[in-house]
Amino acid sequence: MIGRKKEIELLNSLCEEDKSKLVVVHGRRRIGKTFLVDYMFKTHRKDCLFFKFTGSADQNSSVQKDYFIEAIYEWFKVEPSKPIDKWHEVFIFLKRTIEAEIKEKNHQGKVIVFIDEVAWIDRHNKAGFLSAFGHFYNTYIEKNNNLIVILCGSNASWIKNKILKDTSGPLYHRVDVEIPLYPFDLQETKEYLTKEKRFDIDDKSVVDIYMILGGVAKYLSYLDPKLSIAQNINKLFFSLHAPLYGEYEALFKSLFYDKSSNHRKIMDLLISKQSGFEMMEIEKLLESIKSSTLRVNIEELIDTGFIKPIARFAHASKNTKYIACDPLCNFFIKWVQPLSKNDIASLIDYFETKSTSHDYIIWQGFAFEMVMISNIELYLKARGLSSGVKSIGYWDYTAQSEDENGAQIDILIEYIGNTYDIVECKYYNDEFIIDKTYAKNLQNKKEMFTIHGIKNKKFDLKVVMLTTYGTKMNQYYNQIPIAKDVKLGDLV
Repeated sequence: MIGRKKEIELLNSLCEEDKSKLVVVHGRRRIGKTFLVDYMFKTHRKDCLFFKFTGSADQNSSVQKDYFIEAIYEWFKVEPSKPIDKWHEVFIFLKRTIEAEIKEKNHQGKVIVFIDEVAWIDRHNKAGFLSAFGHFYNTYIEKNNNLIVILCGSNASWIKNKILKDTSGPLYHRVDVEIPLYPFDLQETKEYLTKEKRFDIDDKSVVDIYMILGGVAKYLSYLDPKLSIAQNINKLFFSLHAPLYGEYEALFKSLFYDKSSNHRKIMDLLISKQSGFEMMEIEKLLESIKSSTLRVNIEELIDTGFIKPIARFAHASKNTKYIACDPLCNFFIKWVQPLSKNDIASLIDYFETKSTSHDYIIWQGFAFEMVMISNIELYLKARGLSSGVKSIGYWDYTAQSEDENGAQIDILIEYIGNTYDIVECKYYNDEFIIDKTYAKNLQNKKEMFTIHGIKNKKFDLKVVMLTTYGTKMNQYYNQIPIAKDVKLGDLV
């Protein structure tokens, strides 16, 4: 099992407690939520009695009720003694079936009730699924000490709004453990590619893959170690029946249903500008979406990990920028979405050519910065300063006269004790070389931030290079000076 060690330890510890628990697992489509729970209770903890039901995105609640009853039969080989019309009757039947199974097998361990894709079962609770489940939990689960109920779903916003934060809902303050499942970081992705997929690749190649597929296990599983990276990407996106050609649309539909068009408009906008947009800019550019709706949609995109708010230094509640940080979305909108199916049908080795183009190399520089923002914990670990972080954000300054230059710091890390890192990301195939022009730009950033950012207060300001293979030491390297030269090898 690569990654997910903390999650497995947590679930395992729940099995040892003498108390029933309600667990919520959420994470984006294809992140490995179902795999984690299945592995835990079908392979790792076979001493548990396990029941599983998966909601369906394309069926109404009445049909799903019938599927739930069928799932009870598949797991326990028990038929209901009378017709079941309501969800509360389903849970009565489940309760009696579990009790009979425990008695028949003299089961002493935990009983696991795993309801997967719970958001799809009864989205608006019109059929009473959540109400019936709440009664089942309050009158049966809580009164026993041998059950673990796991609710799992891709739509983090639905889970937050309907389960975690709905003060009038049946499950408010009932959840014992929340497990948000995130994509693999760079280290876990490298481990997966080299150990599970048997790739023989260097650290840069890991990042080349990550900036397209991210750390989503299912996407990574499609890769073939017998092919080059370019050949793999060509096969996944730029060929007829490519497995990931329709993933972008399916991803948003599975998360946001009939509202997904708004979310896609927001993503299209944010991806158009590397440094992101402030809320007022987004509202102006997407005026067709009501302001209140737009803000809810942005929160949903944050909850599901597609965009990230980056605060401006010293302006925690003002000038926050929103950036698109999801690798698949960034790659798809830039390189796949402009092509029609007819275009793709006529292309031969498209990506193998495109991946060496000047446009793609420039895009990789932008994508690398997004990858580093998403993996900032690995950077902090390499710096040895994780425990002292105060804020992570950006800072900019607009020149007020012809005698000065503006400045833009895309990654600014503030530590306890008035210490700051200006992090410069550079993605090259060789050592990065600081020339006279670039050195002048860096020096200007330091000066402007000192005068207008920290306003000449006592401080320790460091420029850190975060590059593929390091930065060449020359006269400009020493003039700045560069405080730390962090390479991919230090992170991955």
